[in-house]
Amino acid sequence: MEKDNKKILLVEDDGVQQVIMERFINKLGHTVLATVSEGAAAVDSALKLKGVDLIIMDIKLGDELDGIDAMKEIRKKSDVKVIYITGNTDDITKNRASETNHEAFISKPITPENLERAISHAFKT
Repeated sequence: MEKDNKKILLVEDDGVQQVIMERFINKLGHTVLATVSEGAAAVDSALKLKGVDLIIMDIKLGDELDGIDAMKEIRKKSDVKVIYITGNTDDITKNRASETNHEAFISKPITPENLERAISHAFKT
């Protein structure tokens, strides 16, 4: 199956995870348009960057706006696809995430395989 390059906004507050995720994304043949570490910056970037196909969103971020709340703000103006990554897989978190019409919910640690599966699922036709 021919993979087309997706433009991704990566939202992750852990610097080491950012580097690892960016490598995974590049290895899968996609492009990271921007990497941000805070919810407010995620909202700003998602609405200002042109051509974002997908947001990979950590739920616990470095400011008062978590990934789900940031996505709720983004949803007011955009239907961009989102994949959540998190260490919190409790039902409350999953239920909150489901309110944002997400494509996938991946628990950490992230592997290239589960990331590839989630991205493929997000863009299935």
